[in-house]
Amino acid sequence: MDELKRRILSDAYVGEGGIIHVDMFLNHCMDMELMEHMGNTLARRFRGSKITKVLTAESSGIALACFTGWALEVPVIYAKKFQTGHIDPDVYTAETHSFAMDKTYTLKVSKRYLNEDDVVLLVDDILSNGQDILSLLELVSKSGGEVAGVGVAIEKATREGGKVLRRMDIRVESLATIERIEDGEIILA
Repeated sequence: MDELKRRILSDAYVGEGGIIHVDMFLNHCMDMELMEHMGNTLARRFRGSKITKVLTAESSGIALACFTGWALEVPVIYAKKFQTGHIDPDVYTAETHSFAMDKTYTLKVSKRYLNEDDVVLLVDDILSNGQDILSLLELVSKSGGEVAGVGVAIEKATREGGKVLRRMDIRVESLATIERIEDGEIILA
């Protein structure tokens, strides 16, 4: 997706520990036009997959999931990491570990919103080590549903997440792939 690639090359930067910062347009201060275009693109790539729900993890993937779900005309569910207000006590749960935050979370989805009849598209902003996506896969498995694939804005090819998912025969669609970081510069595939 050329529009996203241009934004990565013009606005993203590499921080301490090789962390790629895209928060100025993707997951903190969001460019809504870009989000809409990315959601439409993911929807086009998965059209015909009989998707009934889009699932993401709280919180950075929610915006992209919403635009994708809107384009597919299906509900969007986000797996909660944090207890805020009331959540149905009858939930599917899966553990996930954030390497960036060095913290483990329990993802929760109400059993009312995910079931064996669902064909689910997993969506996230960035695919790095793949821990959130693997936990989302576990939630769908526990529900008896089927996973149509994974759609992400940015995949870090320098990490194992995408490779692991593809070895599991899961369809992964990345709108942009960071091939490597060279002398502090982002190199796209």
